[in-house]
Amino acid sequence: MYRTRLLPSTGSLVVTVAGPGNTVVSDLEVFVDGEKRCSSSPCRVEDLAAGTHLVKVTATGYEPTADQGVKVEAGDEAVYNVRLNRGGSTGLSVKAEGRGLKLWVDGKEIGPLPQEISDISPGQHTIRIDGSERYESFEQQVTIEPNRVLSLEPKLKVKKGLATIKAGTNAQGATVLLVSGSERRPVPQLPLAVDIQMDKPYTIVATKPGFKKFEQPVTFDDGQAERTFVIDLVPEEAASAAAYAQRAAVPRAPAPARPAAPAPRSDVGQAKLNINSIPASNVILDGKPLGSTPKVGIVVSPGPHVIIFAHPEYGRKAKSVNAQAGKTSSVTARFDE
Repeated sequence: MYRTRLLPSTGSLVVTVAGPGNTVVSDLEVFVDGEKRCSSSPCRVEDLAAGTHLVKVTATGYEPTADQGVKVEAGDEAVYNVRLNRGGSTGLSVKAEGRGLKLWVDGKEIGPLPQEISDISPGQHTIRIDGSERYESFEQQVTIEPNRVLSLEPKLKVKKGLATIKAGTNAQGATVLLVSGSERRPVPQLPLAVDIQMDKPYTIVATKPGFKKFEQPVTFDDGQAERTFVIDLVPEEAASAAAYAQRAAVPRAPAPARPAAPAPRSDVGQAKLNINSIPASNVILDGKPLGSTPKVGIVVSPGPHVIIFAHPEYGRKAKSVNAQAGKTSSVTARFDE
């Protein structure tokens, strides 16, 4: 008499998961053939068909494994040990220029800026920056990706700026106003720090007998609620000479030339200036910035001109020169004297 014995057609699989140094890993997922089978270690999967199965493990804070083929024998138990490597940190870094600014994430106050947040979950979040009377509130939707730190450094719009108005060249004794439409706000003394609401435009206007009117709009770059404005006044005669030089420099359409007439020289009746300083500084000629010294062969109209030398450490120096037609005059300023 013969007995028939059925052989098993399935097997089982045990997956163990650990971190570096055989540390315990929590919040994990074990996938077999693309299907989640466990959320803890060890993970035992039974009744698997004999053959090769693809195993993948993911865990928060660790690099996920690639699909790994594990062979399961019928009637046997296969063991697959997984060692996970630490992944890059997941977080949010927020910085912004400005005093008193604070950070909120998903409606929860985090604290004053700057902030480094490492316990934020991957996914969509709403951040808000507020808390300063000088800046408009900033809000943005962000996406936090696993194993990555999102860095934000927004430039907030200024709603109330702090303007420091200082007297520059020839500005002592000038009448200074902050003008916005029909509003005229006197500036009683210089220097003066004044709060400016940015809901309407303001212009600094300075006047003084014998000098050209000074006008400068009050503006603030995003993220910069404090700015210094320097009033430099140019004598009227120098301003007129500069305007004349600009008009003279504008090319005009030539009259019909006679065949025998030579081409006119463009520099007839004009003067030239060589401008230098020790050390190098920025040059303002009759109210027009020219850049850094030295400047050679600057064409100007004959007559008086005012040159202002501005150095970031040594301050400003003003020089006057009476340019003569057809000649080159040299003007030098020394800040080390």
